[in-house]
Amino acid sequence: MTRLEALFSPAQRERLCAAIPRRQSCRAFAGTPSQGDWAALGYAAGRYELPGARLIFAAVPEGLFSGTLLGMGRITGCGAIAAVAASIALLEGRVHAGILGEAFCLEATAMGLGTCWVSGSYRKKQLALPLKPDEALLAVIAVGVPERKGAAETRRRKSLDRLCKGDTGLWPEEVRQAAQAVQIAPSAMNLQPWIMSLEKNRFVIDVPDRSRLELGIALCHAELALTSPHTWRLGDGRREPSAWAALR
Repeated sequence: MTRLEALFSPAQRERLCAAIPRRQSCRAFAGTPSQGDWAALGYAAGRYELPGARLIFAAVPEGLFSGTLLGMGRITGCGAIAAVAASIALLEGRVHAGILGEAFCLEATAMGLGTCWVSGSYRKKQLALPLKPDEALLAVIAVGVPERKGAAETRRRKSLDRLCKGDTGLWPEEVRQAAQAVQIAPSAMNLQPWIMSLEKNRFVIDVPDRSRLELGIALCHAELALTSPHTWRLGDGRREPSAWAALR
């Protein structure tokens, strides 16, 4: 796995980590980002690079989004997205795509904007994206000015006890904070598919095979919360993907 721990500069790490508890899923937008924010988002979409994954920042018609998200209403007023694409040839492509997409969401959050991961309820035929022959579009991230700034989101989250193996009260504080950062990360249908454990000096995150994108999202949050020296590794298991930070 490419050196995730080297992906963020110290300034980026501080800014994005502070944005984690403020990130909310926004479904009602008051408009597109300002000209300055638009330029910053375009730069952010292209700045982070990991093999087999990339983001495409683009303007879209509001009619792109159809249907509702978990009964919470259709996305409205959104004129911009970050398309999340991954190589179908690289096993780690989907995981890397999750990392890049969530880093983009946190960048937008730090700018005072709202975002929402969307994997199904949009009209793909309305997107004219320059995908490469070996790429698949995994999801889009709606982004814009929230209709209600500062509106609290009711986050239905599993307890740490359900997401972690072992007694987290015995974990080092930094590792527990990383687990809490994963706990509030977004996931498809809010299923929170992560199982975390601490095995000697390894902080491990496991997911089912279908949740490789969510593994990447979790890794983004965990990496931003870890400050001590560590090295990430991505398991090669195809049925039960996992990643771990070897703590030093």
